[in-house]
Amino acid sequence: MTTADARNHSYLTWGVVLLALFLWVSSWQQRHSAVAVAVPEITVDDAAAAVGRGAVVIDVRERAAYERGHIAGALLVPLEELKRRVAEFTAMRGRELIVYCGDGSTLGPQGTKVLNDAGRPDAKNLTGGYSGWKASGQPVAMGPK
Repeated sequence: MTTADARNHSYLTWGVVLLALFLWVSSWQQRHSAVAVAVPEITVDDAAAAVGRGAVVIDVRERAAYERGHIAGALLVPLEELKRRVAEFTAMRGRELIVYCGDGSTLGPQGTKVLNDAGRPDAKNLTGGYSGWKASGQPVAMGPK
């Protein structure tokens, strides 16, 4: 192989590696980005008032995150489980539904969209999620449900 051939082979190899890396990063971003559609939102203050009125609060994070800290009285219903149990929550007419995740921008909007699409357009995502709730001094709990 001549020097020019070796150089071209090297360029081609690096081009393939960079293309593969670009495709992998793009795929990761699509899987881990927030829901691209708008969902109804509720502020921490309004959510606290709704909880006082008997709202159902749904934590769509995984069990480990819930046990490290969650909104007092929240139901643990991880997102994949919510998708299977959606009829149970859409049947709760007359009860406000508040959905949250850790930061209010990933799983919470996705869970809210699941409920909105299933016939509960009034289900709302908690702006700021658990982090925002806790930072505002609202009641939190730890441990299993």
